Amino acid sequence: MTNDQTPAGDDGRDEYPDDRFVVTVVVTSEQAADLIGRGELDLGDHPTFAPIDEDRARLTVFASRSQIGALQSEGFDVEVGDNMSALGRARASEVGQGDRFDGGRVAPRGIGRKIGGRGPDVGQVPS
Repeated sequence: MTNDQTPAGDDGRDEYPDDRFVVTVVVTSEQAADLIGRGELDLGDHPTFAPIDEDRARLTVFASRSQIGALQSEGFDVEVGDNMSALGRARASEVGQGDRFDGGRVAPRGIGRKIGGRGPDVGQVPS
């Protein structure tokens, strides 16, 4: 949702001010520690580094256009990748509307298995 409560993507735009992009930032270990320590950037579930040479690496983050601009103004070398917010909107648009099980009259299909109640393997750690 955008700040005006309009669902993002409903007005035909491809990009919104709060969209997040995949961004690689070239950093030294000290710069990486500083950026991570600030807590302002989305690092996903953990920081991801790709070594460039002995002194530098590429740190992958998810950032808005304003955050990208701030990084650039601090002198960081950044490479902007895909708009992950737009990708998410596109994928969500593929999901059908309505009740695909027709109020319980249509059985689910596909991979998986029916678990009736609490089977003998509930609570067991898979091996």
